[in-house]
Amino acid sequence: MGTDILEEEILIDILTKLPVKSLFRFKCVSKSCKTLLAEPYFKKKHHNHAKNQPDSQKLLIVIGGKNLNFYCTSLSPNRLLVNDIHTAPKPFSRYKMYCCCDALFLIGIWTGLSRDQPTMLLLWNPTTSESIVLPPLESPEQESTYGLGYDSTSDDYKVLRIDKEGTALDEIVALKIGSWRKIYSPSVRPVGDGFILYGKECLSFVNGAFHWLGIDSSESMMSLNISDETYKRIPLPKNVGLYPESVTIEEGISVLGSMICLFNSNEITFNLWIVKEYGVQESWIKLLTLPCNGAFSVIPIYSFSDGKVLLRYKCRDELRGIKVIYRTCDDQIWSFDIDPLSFILDGFVYMESLINPREIDAYPIHKQTNLAFLRKRKREGLLE
Repeated sequence: MGTDILEEEILIDILTKLPVKSLFRFKCVSKSCKTLLAEPYFKKKHHNHAKNQPDSQKLLIVIGGKNLNFYCTSLSPNRLLVNDIHTAPKPFSRYKMYCCCDALFLIGIWTGLSRDQPTMLLLWNPTTSESIVLPPLESPEQESTYGLGYDSTSDDYKVLRIDKEGTALDEIVALKIGSWRKIYSPSVRPVGDGFILYGKECLSFVNGAFHWLGIDSSESMMSLNISDETYKRIPLPKNVGLYPESVTIEEGISVLGSMICLFNSNEITFNLWIVKEYGVQESWIKLLTLPCNGAFSVIPIYSFSDGKVLLRYKCRDELRGIKVIYRTCDDQIWSFDIDPLSFILDGFVYMESLINPREIDAYPIHKQTNLAFLRKRKREGLLE
């Protein structure tokens, strides 16, 4: 192996371990560094390394006020607030962040009068400010909910659209294919079976499948495998009673530490269950019971390495209508250094990455070695 190749291999291993913000500075070091950081191979290698690093997890909060601002904060216990990573005036009449997967956010944009469904959907990487508009929907007026997930079989990101009324076929789009298509399945979820999303606008994604609750059963949740597009019912904990006669104002599913969880609340008490072994009813355990502290919505969003859970509380506020607060399960407020005239609208846990949604085709499915990649760069004269 040549000295130049060996030196570049060492450089790749070092750069792979750096945070994205630090990598941006290396673009100005040399032409070789600039082209290296732009290579899909390096972006994917850096992305895969970051997936296994807890410090790569960030919380993106949406701040309302004169402008719609996005702030990023570390989820490390010794966090430091990062400068505003994106500030945007409101160029559209309305837009909404539905969900995120890895480094990509699914955003709906409305450009006309008030409608149930967005005019367009796009995927956005807040770290690099790169985005791609998804193909137009065939039935834009159909009231739907969405999910974003990564298919490890095809090394592709996919968006699932589900009709809330349960009267239309589900649709899916893969970035590498670039067109929506209907899912024809004679299995668990035939059209019109009434097993539709209950009260949520996005689908939880874990274990290679989307998950949601329906209104016709309190014994199971529905799942759709992202690779083979098969539906399956996942049993819920026994005797939970998701829809009791007493007032239960919110119930839903979320993902904590790569495990699916179930929660419900009634403005007095919040309950959280988590499944230790996916798909096994007996492995559900009750993780938390907490007071709601007057919140009408409590949603778990992140699990720390010490077992503590970060929750998002939505409370009624006389001045702004709704006030969003983040606190841990031991009642510690997760504060933000923002303008006192601003207010938090929402927040999402994501991972910083160089992945460009416009370049998904360029990321190889099969594993490539450093040596093969470096030999390619040497042939192209990109090693210094």
